[in-house]
Amino acid sequence: MDALNYNPSASVDDGTCIYPGPCDEFDGSAFAPNAFTPNNDGLNDGWRVLTETDCWNKWELIIYNRWGQVVYEMDDPSQVWDGSFRDGSHYVSDGVYAYTLRAVAWNLGSIEITGMITVLR
Repeated sequence: MDALNYNPSASVDDGTCIYPGPCDEFDGSAFAPNAFTPNNDGLNDGWRVLTETDCWNKWELIIYNRWGQVVYEMDDPSQVWDGSFRDGSHYVSDGVYAYTLRAVAWNLGSIEITGMITVLR
C-alpha cells in the first residue's frame, strides 16, 4: 500500500515484477492514407504511415513514381514525406505514386505492404 511505483497491470514472475511494455500487445497495425495535399495550407501537407512508431525494429518505406524511379525513402516510421523529390528542394508533380513498406515489429514477424498515394495540390 505504501509503494510509490504501484502498477496494477504488473504481474509477478519468479519473485520479480514484470511490467508490460507498450509494444507487448502490438498487433502490427499500420494505416497508410491514400492521398495528401502538400500545398502548404496547413492541412494534410505531409504523408506518413499511421502506426505505433516505437514498436518497429526495422522500417523501410520506398515511394516510386510511375516509371519506377525512387522519389523518397524512409527508415523510421515517424518520418513524414512532404512531397519533395529525394528530400531536396524540388517537389513531385500531382499524380499517383506507389510505395512499398517492408518492416519488422518488435514482437511480430515481418510485413510487406504495397499501395498507392495520390498527390493533390
